[in-house]
Amino acid sequence: MELTYIDHKLISPDPDQPRKHVNEEGLQGLADSIRQHGMLNPITVMSVAADEYRIVTGERRWLAAGILELQSVPCIVKQVTPDELLTEQLIENLQREDLQPIDKARAIEHVKRSLNHTNREIARRLGLNERTVGYLLDLLALPEDIGESIVSSPNRPSDGQLTEKHARFLKQLNDSPDLQTAVVEKIRADKLTSDDTGNLVKALKKRPEQADSILHSPTDHLEQFFQETYDPLAEFLNTGDAAPGGADRLSPHAQRVLDFLPSLAGIETANMTLPELRQLVDALTSLSMAVQGLLHGCRERLGE
Repeated sequence: MELTYIDHKLISPDPDQPRKHVNEEGLQGLADSIRQHGMLNPITVMSVAADEYRIVTGERRWLAAGILELQSVPCIVKQVTPDELLTEQLIENLQREDLQPIDKARAIEHVKRSLNHTNREIARRLGLNERTVGYLLDLLALPEDIGESIVSSPNRPSDGQLTEKHARFLKQLNDSPDLQTAVVEKIRADKLTSDDTGNLVKALKKRPEQADSILHSPTDHLEQFFQETYDPLAEFLNTGDAAPGGADRLSPHAQRVLDFLPSLAGIETANMTLPELRQLVDALTSLSMAVQGLLHGCRERLGE
C-alpha cells in the first residue's frame, strides 16, 4: 500500500474506537520518541469525504503528533468494511501492553455486540483462545470499582494487586458483595497469590457461616474448611501446639475448649430470624469477652 503524508487537521479519530482511555504519561513518552526518531509506523486511515479522513489504527500516534504540532503525518489510506474496522482497531489495542484488562474486556464486548458474534467467533477473528475471551468478558460482571483495579501481571508476582487470575475467583462472590470486598482487602493486605485466593474463596463458598474464621486464618490452614467434616481437635493436634509429649498429654483445660468447638461449627445463620440473630450476637459477644479474658491471663503468665 502506498504511503502518503496527510495534513494532521484533515484527520479525525473514530468515535466508535474501542479504546476509551489514553494514558497521558504514555502519550507524552510516545511524543518524545517520535520527536527523537520520527514516526516509524504510519497511521492507517480511511477516506470519508473529500479531504476528510478517519483513523482506522494509530490514534495514539495521531494524538502524539498533535502534541508535537506536526503539520502532516505519514498515512496509509485504505477502505475497510465496518466489521474490518472494528477488528483492526481491537487487534491493535489488544496488542498494547498498557491497555488495562477491563479496557480489553469492554473493547471485546463492544465488538462482540456490534458484530453479533459468539465468544468462539470473536476468539477466531482476533486470534485468541476462546477461554481467554471468556475470562476477559467475565471482568465486566465484577463491581465496577473492582473491575477497574484489575491489572495485567503475566508471569510476575501480583504483590498485592488484583490480577485477571484473582478476578476469576472474585467473580464467584458476586452474590456476596461484603465477602467479596473483604477478600479484596485481604488480597491487598496479605499479598495473596491467585492460588491462595482460590483456596480462600473455595472455603468461603463451602462454609459461609464460618466466614470470619476463614478470613482470619493463615492461607496454609484453609484446606480444613474444604473437608466434609471439620474436626477442630484434629486440626489443633496437627499444628504441633499440643502439650509437650504429644496428643496423649493434652491438658484437660485445653480438651474442654476443643470439645466445645464442634457445637459452634454446627451453627448456621442463613435461616435465622432477626431476633435469633440478635440473641446469637449477644451470646457470641459474651463468649468472646470470656475468651479474651482467658487469653489475657494465659499470655500474661507466659510473658507474651
